[in-house]
Amino acid sequence: MAKTTKKHKRGARRWAFPLGLLIAVLAVVGAVTVVVAGVRVTKDAIDSSRNFDEYNTLLTPVVMNDPDEFDDITKANPSQLIDISIWSILKSNLSPDQYEYGETGMIIPEADVTAEFQKLFGTEVQPTHGTVSGYGYEFTYDATKQTYSIPLTGVVPTYTPKVVEVDKSGSTIVLTVGYLGGDQWAQDAEGNMVAPEPDKYMKVTLRERDGAYYISALQSTLPPETATTAATSAPEETETQTETQTAAADTTAAAQTATAAADTTAAAAQ
Repeated sequence: MAKTTKKHKRGARRWAFPLGLLIAVLAVVGAVTVVVAGVRVTKDAIDSSRNFDEYNTLLTPVVMNDPDEFDDITKANPSQLIDISIWSILKSNLSPDQYEYGETGMIIPEADVTAEFQKLFGTEVQPTHGTVSGYGYEFTYDATKQTYSIPLTGVVPTYTPKVVEVDKSGSTIVLTVGYLGGDQWAQDAEGNMVAPEPDKYMKVTLRERDGAYYISALQSTLPPETATTAATSAPEETETQTETQTAAADTTAAAQTATAAADTTAAAAQ
């Protein structure tokens, strides 16, 4: 995705402190959502269907505000797709001077949102640009300047994803995803993050086009088989369950790292 040329407006440095706070908040959210750098899903990464973190990263901005279901990307809510695209940019590795800042916050060009939209959802549908309202925030669209104004505030996601099954068939990958309540995580006596049970499960369909995968459907689904059933299933199913348990362990480790990063950023801001 092509980024705009770095610019420094007079007084832009004054946004460094609030942006640092935003990064700190997102780092804390990252302890829950296991945010890692970037959300690009290349064909090589997808073909390695063992990498659950890659899928969780892709789906973090997708599930966080619990968008409506759609059987086909052409039937998805256009405003929700824009919301997801902007959050995908915000959850990438942004540097303090990557974008300009205005009186109301960070300014992201429409072209960048369009590029992220196409990376996530392909080119079957075109983005419908406009102001997006979410839970406690608003991304304001300026049609004249063709930009989005992003308030510098942290948001606790409604849900965070946990991919529990991967089914690859030809040029299609179907992910079974548990929706974990964003405010339901807890810490045990040792300070480890403890994930809640999923509130529901969704099926996310990825389709390949021009060597890359894009999200084409988001549908409700039944919970996967229990561990007891999986233990008596074929070896392939048992292997999938083991990979899920390994991914969960990686999630806890990533959570501890992100929490430490948040503490460091907050201390530096002080």
